[in-house]
Amino acid sequence: MKKFAVLLSLLIALAILVSCGPSLPEGCEQGDLQVGMVSDVGGLDDASFNENTWEGLQRADDELAVCAKFIESQAQADYEKNITEFAEQDYDLIITVGFLLGDATGKMAAEYTDTKFAIIDFAYDPPIPNTAGIVFNVDEAAFPIGYLAAGWASLKDPDDPQVGYVAGMQIPPVEQFIVAYEAGVAYYNEQKGANVQVKGVYVGDFEAPDQGKIQGQSLIDEGVDVIFGVGGKTGNGGLAAAKENGKWGIGVDVDQYYTLPNEQDILITSCMKRLDNAVFAVVESATTDQFPGGGLYVGTLENNGVGLAPFHDYENEIPDELKAEVEAIIAGIKAGSIDTGW
Repeated sequence: MKKFAVLLSLLIALAILVSCGPSLPEGCEQGDLQVGMVSDVGGLDDASFNENTWEGLQRADDELAVCAKFIESQAQADYEKNITEFAEQDYDLIITVGFLLGDATGKMAAEYTDTKFAIIDFAYDPPIPNTAGIVFNVDEAAFPIGYLAAGWASLKDPDDPQVGYVAGMQIPPVEQFIVAYEAGVAYYNEQKGANVQVKGVYVGDFEAPDQGKIQGQSLIDEGVDVIFGVGGKTGNGGLAAAKENGKWGIGVDVDQYYTLPNEQDILITSCMKRLDNAVFAVVESATTDQFPGGGLYVGTLENNGVGLAPFHDYENEIPDELKAEVEAIIAGIKAGSIDTGW
């Protein structure tokens, strides 16, 4: 009887101990790596940046012992609060989406040193031991896309070929697209003895499709034939203007042929930034104790972290010669013989 009483006491103590431990988020199982995503203000429905990051986490949730949740930031003032919410719930890994979350992520990583952090489009100098930067050599994809856009504009409007862009905020991850895009056009001009012009605008916002459309219309009124939408919903507005005017567009971040059904028939290609692949790889590394804290994951043409989407409806319309030139440029960038300008 005495032994039974001791055993019963131990079981009760164990039950109390378990009940006092951190509760699992809804839908998570014991042993899952708990991963929280804090979006930028573009929201999960941006058909681009945040949405593709979440797709990578959903894949990790499906294929790995991972439980993924997200919080959407409504304003920049929400960043620290949203990160803290996951940290206080003892999440194992918190992924923040975008350059603008750099300061908030660095501050929270210093406060919650037992939590792993990863941030897209940001690298810390000096490094933060519990934080990994996820960056992309998007210039490697934007350069051949600039060449392709210039070639297409020359084909469709030989008397006055012009290409343009409607961009979001003027921050380094966006400038990286634009600088290489312009360099690709310049390379086309150099190779062909052409004079394709580049015009564009930074709207200063990622969530302003109406402004993007207005700016896209303005560029078209100036003679632009192809618009590169680089800036979430704002860039999508520029593509909508191209659609309405019978012009052409180039998507960004994901293959927007699938995410912008209304504009898919004017999209030549998209400049893909494979956030889904990168995020999945970083989460997987955390499940195998190989998390690159203090280091970087770099998406490149070589590891399929960046790339050009298929030409889809334009597969048979883009001349074979132009396709071959684009492929040669991609090979040259991989080999290091072509400088993207970034």
